[in-house]
Amino acid sequence: MAAPEPNPALFAEYAPHDRRPPLGSSDGLEIRVAEPGDLPHLARLTALRQGGSVETHLAQQEKALREMREKGNSLVLVAALRDQIVGYAKAGWFEPPPGAPPNAAPAGWYLGGVIVDPEFRRRGIGSLLTRSRLDWIAERSSRAYYIASALNQASIDLHDRMGFVEVTRDFHFPGTRFTGGVGILFEILLQKRG
Repeated sequence: MAAPEPNPALFAEYAPHDRRPPLGSSDGLEIRVAEPGDLPHLARLTALRQGGSVETHLAQQEKALREMREKGNSLVLVAALRDQIVGYAKAGWFEPPPGAPPNAAPAGWYLGGVIVDPEFRRRGIGSLLTRSRLDWIAERSSRAYYIASALNQASIDLHDRMGFVEVTRDFHFPGTRFTGGVGILFEILLQKRG
């Protein structure tokens, strides 16, 4: 039986040889912490990738930003290209809940999803967002984690280039279901820069 195909709305198309010129600061690209005015753009990008209404995603984005500011245990970064939001990424602290199974994912800092506008994919934006999140986590911890569907090869390759290694495919992360049914837990050891 063949493995199910990834939902193109959920994963970036896997095209490892489709490279375009990378974007950087000389092009007007800036990676920065999300601000309240960015949220409608994040909601639009989320709806574009996952479906659903922009309004529903906007409410979720507002909650995430509020928690980031109140608790200090999460991060939302945006990639702004000359004032246009072309991508965003999240990171946050995870703690297994009381009564979690023995194979629960470990407590620690986790990279969340990266969403890049389809028009700007394969320009290095996902890598810049990932590197910036890892730098932020390195100020707080010596390791970071990341989970992915085993079918999301584009994401797996991106994180492999950053130095992530597979830990296990036998783990529990509350509230998470993986497309294709198999998830992978990855980790990376970090060093503070500078």
